[in-house]
Amino acid sequence: MSTPEPPPQPPQQPPGAPPPYPPPYAYPYPPPSPPTNGMSIAALVVGIVGACNPIGVLALIFGYIAKRQIEERGEQGRGFAVAGIVLGWIGLASIVFWILYMVFVLSVWVPFVSEMSDPDTWPTPEPTEIVRLVSR
Repeated sequence: MSTPEPPPQPPQQPPGAPPPYPPPYAYPYPPPSPPTNGMSIAALVVGIVGACNPIGVLALIFGYIAKRQIEERGEQGRGFAVAGIVLGWIGLASIVFWILYMVFVLSVWVPFVSEMSDPDTWPTPEPTEIVRLVSR
């Protein structure tokens, strides 16, 4: 009977070198992350698109709904919801600004136009004065 041969040994590595392959237990799978709330994504998109028009008010609505759903369901997307809310408030402020701007412009423009359209307010120069102005 012959003596059994010892099992083959792996090649020797210098001391302190990492093993040639990671142990199977060293890299566990990460736990699955919760899904992202769809309303928060909608709030962000509508907030970006409606930053300077009336659609931005929808970003406020979607953002506040998304924040409530995220707290209840434990989903992700709180940052998207907050960004949508901020952009919605910016959109609302821009709407208010433009309304006030148009009221101001119309309050200045309408009296100006009505004054200019009244022929009695326009001074008409004498024909000799026109000739003198043109000949300069």
